[in-house]
Amino acid sequence: MSFILKKKFGQNFLKDENILNKLYKLIPSESLNILEIGPGDGKLTDKIIQKKPNLLTLVEIDKRLFVYLNEKYKKFKNIEVVNSDILKFDIYRKYQLIISNLPYNISSQILVKISLLKNNPDFLILMFQKEFAERILDKKLNAINSLVKCFYDISPGFNVSKNCFRPIPKVDSTVLTFKKIRKKIKNNEINDFLHFKRKLFSQKRKSLKRVLKEYNINGKFDLSLRVENLDLVDFIKLFRRINF
Repeated sequence: MSFILKKKFGQNFLKDENILNKLYKLIPSESLNILEIGPGDGKLTDKIIQKKPNLLTLVEIDKRLFVYLNEKYKKFKNIEVVNSDILKFDIYRKYQLIISNLPYNISSQILVKISLLKNNPDFLILMFQKEFAERILDKKLNAINSLVKCFYDISPGFNVSKNCFRPIPKVDSTVLTFKKIRKKIKNNEINDFLHFKRKLFSQKRKSLKRVLKEYNINGKFDLSLRVENLDLVDFIKLFRRINF
């Protein structure tokens, strides 16, 4: 079935069977509770079903696709289809896995939302614009990986050519996998940490001494550095020194 895709939803359907199979092989086990964001026409969904999930929730923002998916999977008692914007959708269930070819325009917002869930998933398999994936994997801290690495170990998966999609986007993609770790930030610290992170990365060209000049910071911190030169451990230590 063909659809006229809507640019505002960032829709590019993955059509390459080889890439679909590679994504399928990344799913760690059967019998999981799985959330798929933006299933589109269900090509990846068909692969996920082969892993026999206990529950598969499909969150699709496009009303036409929601109707199509509802009809396509109506005989599956373990599949629920939800017509919603994922940024507004209440992820209240415990999912072991979230999987998605994310819309490029909101991929960072979705990743932050998932990371900050109180009951965040054990595994993520997510496809991003290649340049954005490189930012997440960057050894230097930045505004996005300094948060996500507090909750997940991140591993490169594989690159995906833009020619694997219809319509063909302007850029290539990269699949990353995420495995939950013991949280480096406590739940009661998160709001302060987000404020601290925004403050430092909004002035990332300045030295820590200049950015944090209003604080009396005692301890072994080289304040001549920029925030991107810190490792995550020292970044969190500095945060806690200021918020002690």
